[in-house]
Amino acid sequence: MHAVKQRPKMPKPLSLPLRLIPQKAHGVILSSVLNRLFRNELLEGELDFLQGRVVQIKVSDLGLGYNLTLTNGVISEAGGMRVDLSITGSVYDYLLLISGKEDPDTLFFQRHLVMDGDTGLGVHLKNMLSAIELEQLPLPAEIRPYIERFIRVYENLPYMSARS
Repeated sequence: MHAVKQRPKMPKPLSLPLRLIPQKAHGVILSSVLNRLFRNELLEGELDFLQGRVVQIKVSDLGLGYNLTLTNGVISEAGGMRVDLSITGSVYDYLLLISGKEDPDTLFFQRHLVMDGDTGLGVHLKNMLSAIELEQLPLPAEIRPYIERFIRVYENLPYMSARS
């Protein structure tokens, strides 16, 4: 388990530039990244359970949310569709998940990532994430050290920490 004294939170002034970008643009960029990361899982049909379902990814300390769905084997921005499942967490918690420093079970059971809505869909998604070997994702090797470094910097900047 990756333990820190306090859960770092993104300071509001640093999140302002991101909130100025239109929400739809965020969704399009995120869906493009996810399509690349989960290319093999998409081809093998491992994400088919998301077909026509909407998962909202909320980033609590940025004040942003992304509605995503799977249509014809492609993850896309879901716009105004009804949300089936909402997952909420901080930038830090999502970084721990992406980097593999924390497994999805721990993040969900400790309520750092919170699910609301269709619990069956949420459990299926969590189990799928738990089964993925991060080393097998097509994340360029050059990016991994930057994620690790960003997490360390993020944890050590005092103005980024907030009382949990």
